[in-house]
Amino acid sequence: MLAQVLDRQTGYVSRCLNGEKPIGEVFARHVEQALHLPRYWLDGDLPEARPVHPRHAALLERFDALTPGQQLEFLDLLERVRRRNEEIFQHLQLRSPPAGGEGEAAA
Repeated sequence: MLAQVLDRQTGYVSRCLNGEKPIGEVFARHVEQALHLPRYWLDGDLPEARPVHPRHAALLERFDALTPGQQLEFLDLLERVRRRNEEIFQHLQLRSPPAGGEGEAAA
């Protein structure tokens, strides 16, 4: 599952996780990006973390209870909804008259 998310062979990821292969700079940044982690998170050089809002904690707890396949499906669904919402928003913007445009009386 992790190898799939990272788009790397299972053996390569396994050797990195087991300490048999060092994780280089390029791969570390790739892992952080693929897992949506802050840049340099794997280096341990992070500012102090802010507290997690209870709603976020509940969401993370429920997400962690899903199987890896369900997690991928859920993330895919969220992305499709985000894209659709963006399309609707753009469509509505195109249909809205510009501020100060039609319908206002001339001064």
